[in-house]
Amino acid sequence: MGEVVPNDRDITMRELTPAAVTGTLTTPVGRLRKLNMGPEFLSAFTVGDQLLWGAAEPLRRMLRQLA
Repeated sequence: MGEVVPNDRDITMRELTPAAVTGTLTTPVGRLRKLNMGPEFLSAFTVGDQLLWGAAEPLRRMLRQLA
């Protein structure tokens, strides 16, 4: 199961990173936000989001240079 990481920069930089969760079965979650669809719907930022955006950034920069 996952754990909620407080929305604090130092804690986020320490606990919500790929290096912090490698080799564990936990999925830390941070930045919970209610969605406009209703109070039962939440948006959450996870380590997977970091990996996805981190991997996409070099590609985005390269495509920008080609345009």
